[in-house]
Amino acid sequence: MVIFMVLFIISAYVWLGTAILELYESNGNSDSRAVPVAVTTTVHEIDTAEKISTGLLKAITTDEDTNDVIIKVSDKSRLNVPYEIDRDAGKSIRRVFTGRRINIAITGVDSKLGSRYKHADANHVLSILVDSAKIEIISVPRDTEADAGLPDTSGQNKLAVVRAARGRAFYLKELARIARVDRIHYYVEVGFSQAMGILEWLGFKKSGTALQVLRSRSGFAGNDFQRHYNQAQFIRQSLLKNFDKFTGFWGDVLVRGGLALVKTNLTASKLNEILSSLKKKGFPKSKDDISVRIRPPMAIRYKLFDFTDHEAVRVLSDKIEGLSTKRINKRDSTYTPPTVRAENILHSAIEQARLDSANNPTLVINKLHILFDQRAWLQVSDLAVRSQIRDEIGELLFDAYTKKKQFDKASRVSGIIMAEKNLFKYSQSAAEPVEMTNFTPPDSADTLNAQAR
Repeated sequence: MVIFMVLFIISAYVWLGTAILELYESNGNSDSRAVPVAVTTTVHEIDTAEKISTGLLKAITTDEDTNDVIIKVSDKSRLNVPYEIDRDAGKSIRRVFTGRRINIAITGVDSKLGSRYKHADANHVLSILVDSAKIEIISVPRDTEADAGLPDTSGQNKLAVVRAARGRAFYLKELARIARVDRIHYYVEVGFSQAMGILEWLGFKKSGTALQVLRSRSGFAGNDFQRHYNQAQFIRQSLLKNFDKFTGFWGDVLVRGGLALVKTNLTASKLNEILSSLKKKGFPKSKDDISVRIRPPMAIRYKLFDFTDHEAVRVLSDKIEGLSTKRINKRDSTYTPPTVRAENILHSAIEQARLDSANNPTLVINKLHILFDQRAWLQVSDLAVRSQIRDEIGELLFDAYTKKKQFDKASRVSGIIMAEKNLFKYSQSAAEPVEMTNFTPPDSADTLNAQAR
């Protein structure tokens, strides 16, 4: 399930890179009495390590959404893909539900390879109504007015900037306020690489171009509101189609693998508990068990596409990709494809880290840990090369953390890689998943046990 939560953001990012052009360059209020099942975790920490000074932020941030691709398509004859019209998603409908509600923020963050700086380009709240076994997906466009703590004249007091300027905890409070829920209980953050990996797992052969469809701001008219609606519908349709996979015999493998791809405070046990609660109530009984709402309300005619139809997504992505490629080739004849550039960046980082591995584990960690957290290798299209890069980064980080006696972090590295491997071994089209495997760096178990003693 978490795989589809974090898809948008696949913002699709949702979830995601720096932009479509960067891709080519590198409902209602919750009841105040509502208490989720055994939820004890709320977000209070102030993640100052990920903050950035407002002075620097103002200097490097513009109003322009670099994800913008100008391809105005408003009628079916030009899209060549059938769609319906959703007249309700943007209405100001006030619904009050009694019972327990669990709110999970799904954020598509925009950060370059190796960078801590994060815009919140995709903003969704998966609001799970436990007692009624229904889900609301509440989506908030990136440019929605919010308190980023910057001068009014800067033009930067928008939700996308809040995540970078004031940290995760404050961002989640602002998101909850705009979405009209009392609080956010859990968060899931997805970057560009993770979004590509999730799309690939879902069966999209060109995950990068499929991601463009979900990230396109002007591709279908409707601007950022339609973009967030597209992402929300992608999550909704994917959940309806695949929910049973996450509650079956191999569900725990998929849950752990999905969590391994993203940044989250959700645990596998908590997510399994939520899934089990929904399944016991018979979710999903119909497609209406998941609704989409855009906040703040904007009553436009939202185009509803079937994003589970891979051929339809291919047609849409070809239109956007073709125009983007023409613009890029016209601007830069020496353009390097993003997958090639990512591979070069990762190889260079690994080589530099190897030089420091013997004597300076701190430098190894500094060079590799952000790339690891971004799961940057998922941008590499060659699967053999991707696996080699992932395992080399894992081994270097595992060794560095072990030398610094940070055994919990070393264990986390190996656990994430193992979970990712198992996730991708479970093919969506396979009748039965293949045997699961473990990632074990040289002498890792013995080293950890011995050092811990």
